[in-house]
Amino acid sequence: MRLKTTLAAAVATSLIAAAPAAAHVTIAPAEAPADGYAALQVQVPHGCDGSPTKAIRVQIPESVPSVTPQIHPGWEVTTEEGPKDAVELHGETVTRGVKEVIWTAADAGPLPDERLDLFGMSVKLPAGKAGDPVYFPAVQQCVKGKTGWIQIPQAGESEDDLESPAPAVVLTASEVEHGHSDSGEQTAEAEGSDDDGPSTGLAIAALVLGGLGLLTGLAALIRGRRGA
Repeated sequence: MRLKTTLAAAVATSLIAAAPAAAHVTIAPAEAPADGYAALQVQVPHGCDGSPTKAIRVQIPESVPSVTPQIHPGWEVTTEEGPKDAVELHGETVTRGVKEVIWTAADAGPLPDERLDLFGMSVKLPAGKAGDPVYFPAVQQCVKGKTGWIQIPQAGESEDDLESPAPAVVLTASEVEHGHSDSGEQTAEAEGSDDDGPSTGLAIAALVLGGLGLLTGLAALIRGRRGA
């Protein structure tokens, strides 16, 4: 009896583990350099409990100073503005900007439940530390009902613990930092090449060959005079 109970429990556990996780509204790529521009795509993989999606609203955090939404054929795109964290951008201090991007189904009609679609936007990401997440909460409005992908993990939580996690982009090291590192290495290599690089070796080889050529010419001249 105990053996049957143990086997039943093991089978139930394995079935739960094998069940696929629910597909969420996400953003790709999942990682992007801090303090840089990134082309992001909001991925909508399904509707609301079988109902087609008629609008997707993406909230832009105050730490993101600049957003340019992409035109989506058959959908109307609008934006709403609000306050932003003060930041220098193109020589100006930005304190306001896009706080929400809304794509609404128009000529194309609602997105069927069994279809995936991508909604693009270009953003200027904040200057943060590598590993810091930037959340873009989204509300998926359907013909019947809506789903708020707005949950942000608290201390000790992960996205796997949440039923409707907000889409996020994890910051990586900024491209500016990489550029300084690369240029430093290239400068060091260039300096090294001035001292011991191939150019010095080629110059020495040329001098040696020139000397040998001169000696050969003198020897031929001497032999010629003796023969005369």
